[in-house]
Amino acid sequence: MGKFEKLPLPYAVYSCSDYGKSSKLAPTMTGKPPPGQNAKAAQSMPSGQGPGPQSAQGQQPSGSGKPPPGGGVRGMPPGAEQPEVNLGDVRWGAIFGMGWKLAAVAKPLVILYCVMTFLQSGMNLATSQLLGTVTRELTGGGSNSSAVAKPADSASAPPNVSVAPAPTQGPGPVVRTPESKTRLIWTCAFWALCALGVLGFGIPFRAISTKLDLTLSNNLRSRLFERLLRQSPEFYHTHDPGELNAVANQFTIEAAMTMRQIAVDMLLQMVVLGGTVALLIYNFQMEGPPPVILGVTIPPAFIPIGIVLFAFISPYLTGKLANRVRDVSSDMQEKMLALNSLVTGAMQSPEEIQTMEAEPVFSKKHDSQLAALLKARLKTTLTIESLNLVNGLPSWFIQVVMLAFGVFIAFRSTDPGAAGNVVAIFLLTPQLMAPIGALSAYIVMAGSAWPRIESVSKMLESRASREERSGDLRADSIPPTLAAKNLTFSYKQGTRLIYDDVTFELPPGKITGFVAKTGEGKTTFFKLALRFYDPQQGQVVLGGRPVEEYAADNLYDHIAMMSQFPAFFFDTLRVNMTMAKPDATDEEIQKICEETGIWAILQAGAKGNPLDAEFAAGRRLSGGQRKLLALTRCLLRNPAVLFLDEPTVGMDNQEKFAILGMIRQAAKDHTVMVVDHDLHWLLPFCDNFIVLSQGKIAEQGTGEELLAKKGLFHDLYYASDTGAAPRHSQAAQPPATAAAAHA
Repeated sequence: MGKFEKLPLPYAVYSCSDYGKSSKLAPTMTGKPPPGQNAKAAQSMPSGQGPGPQSAQGQQPSGSGKPPPGGGVRGMPPGAEQPEVNLGDVRWGAIFGMGWKLAAVAKPLVILYCVMTFLQSGMNLATSQLLGTVTRELTGGGSNSSAVAKPADSASAPPNVSVAPAPTQGPGPVVRTPESKTRLIWTCAFWALCALGVLGFGIPFRAISTKLDLTLSNNLRSRLFERLLRQSPEFYHTHDPGELNAVANQFTIEAAMTMRQIAVDMLLQMVVLGGTVALLIYNFQMEGPPPVILGVTIPPAFIPIGIVLFAFISPYLTGKLANRVRDVSSDMQEKMLALNSLVTGAMQSPEEIQTMEAEPVFSKKHDSQLAALLKARLKTTLTIESLNLVNGLPSWFIQVVMLAFGVFIAFRSTDPGAAGNVVAIFLLTPQLMAPIGALSAYIVMAGSAWPRIESVSKMLESRASREERSGDLRADSIPPTLAAKNLTFSYKQGTRLIYDDVTFELPPGKITGFVAKTGEGKTTFFKLALRFYDPQQGQVVLGGRPVEEYAADNLYDHIAMMSQFPAFFFDTLRVNMTMAKPDATDEEIQKICEETGIWAILQAGAKGNPLDAEFAAGRRLSGGQRKLLALTRCLLRNPAVLFLDEPTVGMDNQEKFAILGMIRQAAKDHTVMVVDHDLHWLLPFCDNFIVLSQGKIAEQGTGEELLAKKGLFHDLYYASDTGAAPRHSQAAQPPATAAAAHA
């Protein structure tokens, strides 16, 4: 019976190669041994035969280390916790359904994989059967050959000549006809070709299986990544980035491999099992009386069938022990996750650790977690080896019983070639156990992988709220107006109201600053307008229509938002710009870049056309230049309304005021709403301000008007000015003077 091995995470699966003897994953294909080799070697299953789950090569998670051989089963990769799952919780129908649906993505590869599996298994079975046939021919059991040299008898003796009884002795030499000799030579040649075919199939079979796994997992990863990109903010509040990274990059690989192996390989192995049983039935058909057990005559054909049915006790025992395997595996993964988290945290904050002289504390903690991980791995190894022992006993028993029946029937048989049948039975029995051992592995694998498969499935099926409640309005263009009408919103029922019956309107073609104390919900309005959330009461009105009336994909044609941390890729500038508008021409991109003033900056740092230059995710640009380029990219969409979220983040005072005029010029004549922590920068940048306080609109107006009122805007403005006097003790400076003082 096959052993369960721990392969490197995140692609750890149960390896069930070599179900008759070895626990190692054989690197090459091995056929049945030629005459003269020991029988023990003949029991080795080729690694490419595909009796059990296979593993893809992949990168190991940081800090996980290489597990010891046989040291564990697949557990939870970093980023999420292992839920408690019993085999009864596994939805086999869902796994089969998802597996077949996923396999349909690569039908030609799946068909080729099935054909190669059958060829591989067929050649392995053929080598076993052909060795039995060769033995049968050598012992005189073939047709057209005499079993022994016959002594003279009375029928052949001359008349009146008495015939003395022949002395008792073993059979004489086999008398062969030319036809039997030719048949023996061709049988040996065919065996050699099959053995060579088994060996030669190793590389192409592994290549096809690897390509199939990667194709399926890449398809699953691509679909999941696309779905994650469209989720609402509340989804990201429920799932932290570490968990999402684990699901997208690890769970998907494991889920794809598990579904393929259960939905495809399990069926293939059942077919192989049927072929092996048929050959065993054929070899049990030997001349002579059938065996009798307890007075009951047992037809030879029933012997392999009954033994196969008994062999299914192995998957049953494996299923009973699977939960224990899961528990120790989960414990080891928790220890590994704790160690990874410690190392990651230490590497992210080395300066803080060094300034606090906390190196000994972290080193001690690291050593403690290493010791805990060592204990967990040892415990996992012992549990796995115990499972292997229990899993291997039925295999040993079945091989002994099968061989005993074969020898018993051959001993009583009058067929001189029965020895060949025994040899075939001896070689076929380990291959009989391979599919059954694979079934045991699939049971354990499904129980361990089901939480990950379920996580991937739920995320693929989840939809953002705006998609579920999408409107049907599609407009090519709309007036550049945006307003809030009686808006009431809180993130959770019964919590503080972010907006309490708020009403305001942005002046079209103007830049409006949205001001409030920290944590009072300035950027929340962006999320409501973009339908990441929906208000409990009231409406956000865009272009004269409530945003919920727009189709989900049409809404973003009219609103663009520049994030605090714009997303740029390691690709050309052209690719980074067409992210906003895939069909944008080079002329369009250059024109908008010239209008915002970023083109001259890009030209200065590039040789030739800046659009063809490697952009390196914008790392060659300063913080302000990156923001200006991000704004330019937003304007490439020509939105009716533009949101700027903290545009000065990542810039020092000198750069932010130096680039202020360029950003303002770029946003000219657009309806813009901006949120930023620096009111001294906002004052010369914005045309109007809306001030929020405790869920209500406290003030509205120009910067000069609000400073003159000496209200909340005045307080917030001077609170950020270290040189300013307390409230009411200093007259408000004109906006131009304030801006000049900080330029």
